[in-house]
Amino acid sequence: MKTRYTDFKRKVACGEIIKLFPLEIYNKDLNEAEMIREKMYQNNIKKLKRGKTIFGYAFVFCIYLLVFVLLGISKLHAQFNPKDLDDLVFFVESTNLSTAHHIATCESDFCLNHSNTEGAVITEQYCDVTNDCGEGCVRRWIDQSNYIENSAGDAPTFNPPEYTNGRNFGQDDSVKPCYISDCINGKPCIRGGGGVPFATDGTEQDKYLEIQIKDFVKLTGSFSIFLLAKPITQSEDWDYFGQSNSYFRHRVADNYLQLRVPGNSVWRVTPNNSVVLNTWQIIEVHRDASNIITVYINGVDTTNSSSINLAGDFTIGYLLSAFKTDAKTGLEKSMHGDVASFLVYNRKTSATENDDIRTYFDANYLGNVLSHSKVSAKTQKLKLHANPIKNNIAVIQVGHKTNNLDHMDQFAPVVYNILGEEVAIQSNIVTSKENYKEIEIEFDKDLAKGFYLIKFGGTSLKLIKK
Repeated sequence: MKTRYTDFKRKVACGEIIKLFPLEIYNKDLNEAEMIREKMYQNNIKKLKRGKTIFGYAFVFCIYLLVFVLLGISKLHAQFNPKDLDDLVFFVESTNLSTAHHIATCESDFCLNHSNTEGAVITEQYCDVTNDCGEGCVRRWIDQSNYIENSAGDAPTFNPPEYTNGRNFGQDDSVKPCYISDCINGKPCIRGGGGVPFATDGTEQDKYLEIQIKDFVKLTGSFSIFLLAKPITQSEDWDYFGQSNSYFRHRVADNYLQLRVPGNSVWRVTPNNSVVLNTWQIIEVHRDASNIITVYINGVDTTNSSSINLAGDFTIGYLLSAFKTDAKTGLEKSMHGDVASFLVYNRKTSATENDDIRTYFDANYLGNVLSHSKVSAKTQKLKLHANPIKNNIAVIQVGHKTNNLDHMDQFAPVVYNILGEEVAIQSNIVTSKENYKEIEIEFDKDLAKGFYLIKFGGTSLKLIKK
């Protein structure tokens, strides 16, 4: 026993016992602990990677969602363009006018007496900037249709980069329509007629644009025509567009419109006072498959009769006129005023397409004056009747508690026209009940037909006068 104890002590002193038993166990435990820690570390790495992956997916999803929303908003505002519809035969709009390529500013004798005004580059096209068109004259106006071949089977004559597609449309004569850079809510327009100042001495031709003869628009069947224009007051009848004995004419005496299709008599197509002069408006002429004519102004049907039947070929060769006109008293005149767009289809566009086109012009040129949505009667308790108005009287019915208008006597309706100008009215409360009140609005008897906006108590309503 003593020998074994002595031997044990010796082994302990030499460290052999530790090597043989305790250290081995300790190393084993240490290895196992290290393996556990490594396993935990790997698990944590996996969790971290998984978290990063989830975060990455979430981040990418958010980015895609943001892009989708932005694209959706963009699409909402730009998803429709009139040139995207089928059967487009002519489309010009002022935002496509380039001062570098389409606007003439040369006043030299060389430009005035150029031997080839049709083929001259824009820098050699004449314009009386000093006395007539301060910002230049419109030489070319881009037609956005897909027109590639004229009636003779030839391609239109172009002069790139001034004019690269569609019908050859513009004016190469020395007298051209004026270019106005800030004309309609910050957008440009062309100014036609006698220009500014108007030519009254009979020495100058009127200012209009023309399509080359071989490129004339000939409408043999149904059609739809849209004109965004601001005709101004003038003393003699004028034509908006047409070609010789095909024309859309304004009669000054009673302010109504006529349409002539060859082979038919001249037809009165709107009642008196149908056009608001000195105001931007969308004027439309439609012919259906049965040759029935309808006319709209700012989306309101202003046709004089439902039985106007005009068959035959209607030709368009001029805008702001229907033929070569001059300023001599008593002769056929062109339209004095401004034009921002002219759009023609060789079919009758649908009601939905008409609304889309009006909305396009409203949003891009008119400043959304036509598209103010009607206030929901369910949520706002605000109603308007009659609409369209009759006898120049409209009545607003207001659920004043719902609208927090308990002190409604302090409010008064305000009416604006298409240009945002306030319209004179008389208003008074005619009915006062516990849950609602009615306010009568009386308009001037000579109120022009068209769209109006009524603002009252922070809400808006669209009013139509037929």
